[in-house]
This record gives sequence, structure tokens and C-alpha cells, in this order.
Amino acid sequence: MKIYLENENKRKIAYDILNIFLDHEEINFIRDEMLAEIRIKNDLVNISGRDFFYTSNQELKVILYDFLAEKTGYKSPWGTLTGSKPSKLLKNKSLEEIKNIYKLSDEKLGLLGKTYENQSRLDICLDDFSLYINIPFCPTRCDYCSYPTLIGAHHDKGTYVDYLIREIEGVNLLEKLDSIYIGGGTPSYLTDTQIEKILAGINKKFSYKEFTFEAGREDTLDGEKLEILKAGGVSRISLNPQTFNREVLKKLNRDINMDHFLDIYKQTKDLGLLVNMDFIVGLEGESADDFSKNFTILKDLLPDNITFHALAIKAGSKYNEKGKTGQREDSLKIAENVGEFTGKNGYEPYYLYRQKNIISNLENVGYQRNNTAQRYNVIINEEIGSIIGLGMNANSKMISGKKFRNPRNLRDYYQDFEKNLDAKNELIKEIRR
Repeated sequence: MKIYLENENKRKIAYDILNIFLDHEEINFIRDEMLAEIRIKNDLVNISGRDFFYTSNQELKVILYDFLAEKTGYKSPWGTLTGSKPSKLLKNKSLEEIKNIYKLSDEKLGLLGKTYENQSRLDICLDDFSLYINIPFCPTRCDYCSYPTLIGAHHDKGTYVDYLIREIEGVNLLEKLDSIYIGGGTPSYLTDTQIEKILAGINKKFSYKEFTFEAGREDTLDGEKLEILKAGGVSRISLNPQTFNREVLKKLNRDINMDHFLDIYKQTKDLGLLVNMDFIVGLEGESADDFSKNFTILKDLLPDNITFHALAIKAGSKYNEKGKTGQREDSLKIAENVGEFTGKNGYEPYYLYRQKNIISNLENVGYQRNNTAQRYNVIINEEIGSIIGLGMNANSKMISGKKFRNPRNLRDYYQDFEKNLDAKNELIKEIRR
């Protein structure tokens, strides 16, 4: 579809709506107004010879949305809403107002309302700090991944751990934290000794309400590591299969040994740890019928938390390089099935966010059973607490809105270590004033 813009500042607004209905390669912004099917000017939109006047960006979005919905026969369940954190709208608008302004479906409106209700039950203090520690190592790179991870066993993980310990010791945080999250990458790719060393450094300095360790791949776990995590104060781990469909996983450049996965899951629960699991909706090659097999297994396991992520194609990923778009039609059916599965099995939504280029204009939703919501997820997604990031590429974000990101590569992380540590400590000092 060819689109002409009189004002380039309207490009993102237009693209966000067009991207709900069209793949990226179908959207073509051109300079020749006469060849365009849609002409967007400062106060009107001309579509196939008809003029539609608007006075706000939201009105412009509605005009484009209504045209494309009629043209394609598809109505997005989130309507014109494309922002990453829909729950923020509830600070100033009622659910009914949101429905009318943004054309939300009753299903998504109910999901938004229930998520907000469950978040409101958590006792989270805006003045508290949380800690994120990045472990940037992975056995392989998955095709959907765009993070600056270091792949393979040849990297010097020991030196990295030593720097992390220095950063833990040097950061001027108060003893009591709300949450700690060790993510990556694949933190469980470290050795037993390296994990023990990090946990000991944390426990020597901090106390906390919640401690999550990301152990996304079963091929990096065994009973000994699980015992170390439990002894080190970890309260929950993330086992993230993304799907149990082995053929799909192989095409993503990762694999799964289901017998080992199930054994690890049982050992984790026997140790009394809470379990989070992540799944991706819309992966290439996984139809709605294929995805339904995940529900069969999940019904037997019933992990404490499950997050269903709608696929988002990101720059830097193999998916993006190969021009993959995911299973657009199937993703809508899968999303319906997610709602049915969670409702029947005692899960309730507790955090929700959306991403750029998310498939079928869907969402990422974290579900909990038995009031086991993960505090860190709510804090980071709703921006209701300050988070200090340690390690390569780790992002610190203050409740004031100020941010600081550590270098995206090991060389600069090591070389500029003291300077970056001082910068984070200055941010912490500002918050305490």
C-alpha cells in the first residue's frame, strides 16, 4: 500500500496503525502524492479520493483504522491502541472511556481490567530499589532473539563473574531490596562455582522479598545447580521452553529434551521453588493446532506463572534477517485458546505489556496461580520502582525517569567499569536526596 505524508512527523502514527493490518514489506511511504492510495496531510486524510478531517493524532489513527478494517475485514482486538503499557491509561481514564476512544474489544478490556485489579493487590513501595543482574552468555542464539548475547563455551565467564562481584560490592544500594532478577542470556549456562560465587556476593550484601533466577534452557540445568540456587536464596526460577514443539524449536536453533525438562521441573517443585514459564505465540511453523499440544502438557504441570508472549520481530534477530513474519492468522486463534486455558485452570493475569511490531496487534500477558505474582515483572513493566542494572548491557531506570545503560560489549564494560559504576551510584544518590 502506497502512502504519502505531507508531514514526516506523522510517519510513526500512520505506521503503527498500518502495521496492525499489513506486513512491513506491504507498507510503502512514497513522495509522489498522485501515486498514493492514502494521502496524509496536516488536517485531513484523503483515501481513494475521499477527504476525512482530523484534529488530533488519535482521530487520525481512527480514520486509518476504520478504512483498513473495512478493506481487510479484520478488527484488531486492541483497536487503535498500540502503546506498550495499556494499564497506564487507567490512571486517567475509565475502562468504558478506553473502550470508546481506542475501540477495544470486550475481551481485551476485561483482560486489562483484571490485570490492573491483580496488580493493585501487591504491596509495592515506590521508594524501594530492585536489582537486575545480566548474564550475557548462551549456548546458541535463537532465531527470534535480538539481544547482544555471547554464544558458545569459549568465552571467559570467570572474569565476567569477577567483575560482577566487584559491581555488586561497589553499588551504593541500601541493604533491603524489593526484588532481585538474574537474567540474560542464560544465567544457568554458568558453572556451579560461578553461580555460587554470585549468590554469595548478593547474600553478603542484600536482603530481599523476591529472588528470581532465569534458567530458560533445560540443557543448562541439573540437580546440583538447582540445589545451589535453593541454598543461595533464590525463590523462583524461570524455565522457558517457548514451545514444547520440538520441530519448531529445532528451526529456532534450540532444542529440548522433554524427559529431562520434566525431571528438572519435578526437582524444582520438590525443592519448593516457584516456577515461571514463557511461551511465544505466533512462531513460524506452529499452527494453532500445534500450539494446543502445549496446553495438554501445561495442564499436567500447572506452573505457578506462565507468560504468553506474542511474537515481535526485532531488528538484529535472524527472524528479521530472513524476512519471517510469524503465524499471523494462527496467533489470533492461539490467543483465544490462551484465554480459555488460563480461565479453566485457575490462572489470572497480573502483568501485561505490548511491543513494537507485535504480531496481529496482540500482547504479552503474565498469568499467576494461587497469588504467586512475580513482583519484579510488575515493577519493571509498570515502572513503579527504581531498578539498578549490573553487568554488560544492563539497564538502570529510576522512578524519576532517569536511565543509565552499561556498555553493550565486554571490552567496554571492563574498560569503563569504574566510570559506569560511579554513574549508577550518582543516580542512586539523586533518588535518596
